Amino acid sequence: MSTKQAVARQRAGWGALLVASWLAVFSTGVASAQINSNQMRQRYDKNTKSTNIDDSIKQMSSQDPIKRLDAVRALGASKDDKALPYLIGAMGDSDMRVQVKAIQVLGDMRATDATPVLVQYLFLRTTSTDMKQLILASLGKIGDARAAQPLMEFLQRDLDETTRGTAIFALGEIGSSDAVPTLERIAQTDADPTVRRLASEAKGKVEQHQATMRSKVKGPSETFIQSREVQAPPR
Repeated sequence: MSTKQAVARQRAGWGALLVASWLAVFSTGVASAQINSNQMRQRYDKNTKSTNIDDSIKQMSSQDPIKRLDAVRALGASKDDKALPYLIGAMGDSDMRVQVKAIQVLGDMRATDATPVLVQYLFLRTTSTDMKQLILASLGKIGDARAAQPLMEFLQRDLDETTRGTAIFALGEIGSSDAVPTLERIAQTDADPTVRRLASEAKGKVEQHQATMRSKVKGPSETFIQSREVQAPPR
């Protein structure tokens, strides 16, 4: 091989090495830029969400009920726990539309923090029948076991069939085992066939829910026992 050929080959090798190095740096730069871009986007989205929630919270103090209603919708859409105290407070708003939307949103958010207040409003004499039915529906969605006992007490009142049926349905959704005797009694003795059917269905839901919970609790211990059996030395 001539000296010129050797030099040319050496230059070609250096050129290939430089290209490979440049590509590695370029790829690293692109990946880094993508990571930084994602981080910036996440930070922007977080800041934007926080700003929107703060704006909606400020709007809750507006004298215009439509603006307060829009604020309740926005706070509900945020799914942020920061919004919960303001949504719970909106249940006592002077405008019924705001009250209704707040109760609906709290149910959709499965806001267990709202359970005591919802129960309190359920037992108020000033709460309309339609509002009580809405509260019952939201308590059913939330599924907080703390609401079971108050609902059973509520069922002892003189209620219309729709309200009674909604309370029974809510007990089924909550799934507390404490409700089984009450639901069984209603299913067997209530004068209205529709109410009896609803109570029977709710009782079935509760029993199914409890069976599911028991299977989840037993799972780890069964796995442990099986593991010990596998590891046990032969006799």
